[in-house]
Amino acid sequence: MFKQSLKLFAGTCAIAACATVAAPQAAQAWTYGMDSAYDGTGGGLNGQAHGVGPQSKYEAFGMAYTANDDTVTFAFNANFGLAGHYHGGAADKNIGWGDLFLNLDPTQTFNQAKASGNVLGIRFSANNDSLIGGTQTGVFTDITTAGVAGSNSGWSNYNKYSNYVNKKGGSVETIDGMSNSEAQSYLGIGSQTNGDNVLSGGTKVGDVSVLTSSDLDGMGLDFGSQGGTGTDTFGFSFARSLLPGGDLRWVAHVMAECTNDTVGMYGEFAAQTPPPGHPGNPNEAVPEPFSMVGAGLALSAGAVLKNRKKK
Repeated sequence: MFKQSLKLFAGTCAIAACATVAAPQAAQAWTYGMDSAYDGTGGGLNGQAHGVGPQSKYEAFGMAYTANDDTVTFAFNANFGLAGHYHGGAADKNIGWGDLFLNLDPTQTFNQAKASGNVLGIRFSANNDSLIGGTQTGVFTDITTAGVAGSNSGWSNYNKYSNYVNKKGGSVETIDGMSNSEAQSYLGIGSQTNGDNVLSGGTKVGDVSVLTSSDLDGMGLDFGSQGGTGTDTFGFSFARSLLPGGDLRWVAHVMAECTNDTVGMYGEFAAQTPPPGHPGNPNEAVPEPFSMVGAGLALSAGAVLKNRKKK
């Protein structure tokens, strides 16, 4: 049922060219999903040896979101920014962010929801190893996914990663609100795999707009108040119209390309406010008949004028 509604929305957006991203608002209310500050692995920020924790280049401290009738915005705080870090062991000499996956049916596991067409894939980093093609970013439906940890000097499976973190005195957290065992079951990770972290296919339905830390400061984002002390803060927005209009409960996650850390959270987007005059919005004034007639006359006059110009 949901798959059909999501595809209908995708088709509508394609026809209406709803790739436009609304401009970010000023101060907004944010919901945070903070991650363990001691489960990112990799070389140290200041040249230290491979380790775990706040000095690791691949420590993610958390994510946050805000939404209104026009725009959905996600933000991240980590020790690696949108462009990632140079790494000689990576196939492209760079390790950064994978793609974000937004599961709009959190009663299903990631793989179940993906098979049902209930997962949106969002490529927000144009230089990552997404297999979607080229440098295009955006929101995608009907997705397929792949894992690129192997070409990014990453862990071969979740258990090796988790055991290393625990050995170093760290504490693994994958998705805020889930226990480690629940997250493993949800993501389908364990002794055989570390999970898929990029798109390998899909249908693009809209664009994303990247936001800097200054943009997000102006919107009232404050990771510091939540314990987020990473070196980089950034985010992205996309049009709310790319999603069904009712109340939406979801779970989202994103992995580093090397799978050296994962950050995720539960959330909810409120239903969009119905337009004026809609039965669901009776308090909004309905345009006066005279105003509507006037508007129609104005449009007619414009059409006539346009035809005259063509002649």
